[in-house]
Amino acid sequence: MSGPCRPFILMPALLAAALAPQVFGQAPSTVTELAPGFTVGLEVTRRIRLDLYTGRERDDLDAAKWKIGAGASFRVRPLLKRLADDTDSDKWHRLVVGGFYEYSRSTESGVHTIEHKAYVEATLRWDFDSSYLLANRVRTEYRWIEGEYRFRFRDGVMLERTLRPGRFKITPYVLGEAYWDQHFGNWNKFRFIGGSRVRLFSRTCLDLFYERSHCTTCSHPKTNSLGASVMIFFKRKK
Repeated sequence: MSGPCRPFILMPALLAAALAPQVFGQAPSTVTELAPGFTVGLEVTRRIRLDLYTGRERDDLDAAKWKIGAGASFRVRPLLKRLADDTDSDKWHRLVVGGFYEYSRSTESGVHTIEHKAYVEATLRWDFDSSYLLANRVRTEYRWIEGEYRFRFRDGVMLERTLRPGRFKITPYVLGEAYWDQHFGNWNKFRFIGGSRVRLFSRTCLDLFYERSHCTTCSHPKTNSLGASVMIFFKRKK
């Protein structure tokens, strides 16, 4: 994994900006999708959390896929005290690493495509000005699409700010992510997300977002996605 896998590349947003004329130029076709999702997190210890998720996304296949995945995250850096009231306890930590397995299936014109994926990721976080949080996540993916092995590297940067109007807690965020695919030997996909997470209860939040993605090697180069995901996190009792 030479070349793209330098530790914690913080500049996917700059890379995407440099390619903006290509990313947002005229496209042969644009697809609009709905992307529902559901996530459950179970805190086993102060340092370990188990996660289970399911949802729908297009990714780089010809058709949208339904996916289900599970894994564990490990917190290896001190807590972020300012964010100790956040629903997602992973955000209380500066460095979190995790390993996951995902199964997905898509159908196009009666043809099914099965993908098995194992991936490892690491997320670094910085908090500033009391309510801002900057995160850089890098991920290596080991994919088997209908038995064909594919390696992929992803690097994303996310900025969010927590607002507390009255009794509500809302966290607007923006995210930019770049994908490097070994099969094609280049950065072939970029996605940009704007959304907001609304805390519904002490353990539950609703993630609403809009995603615009550009893929130079996909049959549908440009995709617009409207997403809604329910996220429930069970925290360990003190």
